[in-house]
Amino acid sequence: MKENAQIPNQEFVPKHYSIISDIIYFIRYFKEYEPVVLFFSMLEIILSAIVPLTGIYLPKIAIDLITRKASIQEAVVILVLFTVLMAAVCTLKTAVAAGKYNYYNAQRDHFIGLLFIKKLKIPYKYTESGDMKKVYWKAYDALCSGDWSALSRMVTGTVGISINILCFLLYSTVIGTLDLWLLLVIDALAFASYAMNLCQIHYEESFRDEFAETNKKYYCILNSMEHPKSAKDIRIFGMKHWLVQLRDIVIEQQRGINQKIFRKRSFYEKAGFLLSMGRDLGAYAFLLYQALEGIIDAGGFVLYFGAISGFSGFITGIMNSLAELRSAANSADYLRAYMELPEEDTSSGNRHVSGLEFPLCIEFRDVSFAYQDAAEDIEDNGDMDNSHEVKKEKKKIFDHLNIRINAGEKIALVGVNGAGKTTFVKLLCGMYEPDSGQILINGIDRNEFPKKELYGLFSAIFQEQLIFPFTLGENIAMDRAENINEKRAWDAIDRAGLKEVFEEKNIDLKTYMTRYIMKSGANLSGGQQQRLLLARALYKDSPVLVLDEPTAALDPIAESEVYNSYNKYSQGKTALFISHRLASTRFSDRIIMLEDGKIIEEGSHNDLMQLNGKYAEMFHIQSNYYDEGEKG
Repeated sequence: MKENAQIPNQEFVPKHYSIISDIIYFIRYFKEYEPVVLFFSMLEIILSAIVPLTGIYLPKIAIDLITRKASIQEAVVILVLFTVLMAAVCTLKTAVAAGKYNYYNAQRDHFIGLLFIKKLKIPYKYTESGDMKKVYWKAYDALCSGDWSALSRMVTGTVGISINILCFLLYSTVIGTLDLWLLLVIDALAFASYAMNLCQIHYEESFRDEFAETNKKYYCILNSMEHPKSAKDIRIFGMKHWLVQLRDIVIEQQRGINQKIFRKRSFYEKAGFLLSMGRDLGAYAFLLYQALEGIIDAGGFVLYFGAISGFSGFITGIMNSLAELRSAANSADYLRAYMELPEEDTSSGNRHVSGLEFPLCIEFRDVSFAYQDAAEDIEDNGDMDNSHEVKKEKKKIFDHLNIRINAGEKIALVGVNGAGKTTFVKLLCGMYEPDSGQILINGIDRNEFPKKELYGLFSAIFQEQLIFPFTLGENIAMDRAENINEKRAWDAIDRAGLKEVFEEKNIDLKTYMTRYIMKSGANLSGGQQQRLLLARALYKDSPVLVLDEPTAALDPIAESEVYNSYNKYSQGKTALFISHRLASTRFSDRIIMLEDGKIIEEGSHNDLMQLNGKYAEMFHIQSNYYDEGEKG
C-alpha cells in the first residue's frame, strides 16, 4: 500500500532550524550546484581580514621608519611595496566579491526552479493543502526578493560574520602581545556590548508575530481598496470611509509597536555607546601610560591604538551579520520545510497497466475518505498573507461508498455542489488515497500499479479550462514541440470539430495560445476552449475518460454540443461524466446521484424520472429555468 498519511487539522508550523544548520544547508547546496561561490567566499573572507590588518600596520611602519631615521630611498621602497600590496589585495577583494555576487544571484533562479519541480513531485494532497500553499509562497518569497532573499542574505551574512570574527581574533592577537589582562578586559566589555545588542534583537523579535498580523491586515485592506474587482462594490455601498478608517486603525497599531521598539532600541544604543566610550577611553589611557613609561614606542602606540579602535566596529559587524542571518533563517525555515516534504512514490508497484484488458472496469469497494485539513476552504490569490481562511471541523466525505463502473460503461455522477463529485474524481485518478476500503481496476487493487502508469489510464477534463501560453501543438500533446505527432494532433483537432475554425483563423500547431506571452497569440471562445480540451483528451487516447464539470461556464446550447462530442468519442472507453447540471445524463448508460457523499438514486434517465425523486426534481427545476429563459 502506498503512503496514506494525511495533514493534521491545524496550521502547519515549519521546523525552526538553527543558524548553524542553515549555514551548513546552504554550503551543501552551493557545493552541489555552484562550488565557485564557496571558493570566492573563502577568498573574500581572507582578503577582507587582511585589508584592515595591513591598515593598522602601515602607520606603525611609517613611524618606525621615521624614528629610526631610515634613508629616504629605503622608506620609499618599503612604503611603495606596502601600498602596492594593499592596493592589490583591495582590488582582488573587490573582484572576488563581485564574482561571488553574480554567481550566487544566478542561483536564486535555479533554486526557484528546484522549488517548482518539488511542487510537482510532492503528493497532490500537499498541493491542495491550504497550509502547504502558505509554506510554498513563503518559500517562493524567500527566493524572489532580490538581495533581500534568504539565499542572498545567508551568503552575505555568513561571509560578513566570518570576516568580523576573523578580524576580531586577529586584533585580539595583536592586543594580546601588549598585555593579556587588557585583552581580557576589552573582550569582556565587547561581549557585554554584544549581550546588550542581543537583548535588543530578542525584544524586537518578540513583536514579530504581532507586527506580521497588523501587516497582514494592512495589505488586506489595501488590496481591497486597490483591486479593480472591489471598485464597484466600494462605490455602490459607500465603503470608502469605512475602509480608510480600518486602514488608519491598523496604521496606528503599527505605530504603537514601532514606538515601543524605538524606545527600547534607543535605551540599548545609549547604553552601548557609554560602554564603548568607557572601554576606549580606558584603553587609550592605558596605552598613553605605556608610552610615557617607555614600555611601547610611538609605532607600537599607533598599532595598538588602531587595533583597539577597530574592536568596536567588528563587534557591530558581528551583530549586524547575526541579525541578517536571523532574519534570513526565518525565511529559510519555510524554504527548507517545503523542500523536505516527502515526494510522491510514482514507481512502486508489482503490476503493470500494459497487462490490463480494455475497456476497464473500476470499482470503489467500501471506500471511506475525509479531508484532514481545511485546504478547500482557503481562497489563495498567490499572496498567502492576503488569503481568507475559514477553518472547519474534519468532515467525512465518503463513508463506506460502493460504486462499480462496468467495462465500457458511461456513468453520469450528478448532485448539487458539495455532494462529493470532485472528491470522487480525485480518488478515482489516484490523487488521493482512501482512508479505508479499496479502489479496484479490473478487480485488482490500483495500488499494485505504479502511479506514473496509473495516471496514464485517465484522460481527465476538469472545470478549469487550463490553456497554457504555449503553442497549439504543445497544448494538445502536453509535451515538448519536438515530441509532437503532428498527424495525430491534427486528427484530434478534426475530431474535436476545430479544424475548420483554426484554418479560418490561420492557426496551426506552432501558433501560441493566449496572449500572455505572445501578443499574436490566439484567443478562443469558451466553447472552442472546451473543444481544445477534447482534442487534448483524444490525442492522449486513454482508456478512461473523466469529465469533471468541464462545461459549467457554458450556456446550455454550447454545453449540449460539447457533451454530444464527448459522447461520440467515448465509444469503446469507460467514461465518467460529473455535473450538477444534467446535460450529460441522457446519453449515459447509468446515472448515480450523490448527496452528502452517499448514493441516493441510481438508474437510467427514464428510470429516475419515473422514480420522481431528487433527480426528477432537479431535472424539472433546470428544465423550467431553461424554458423560462427561452420565453423571456
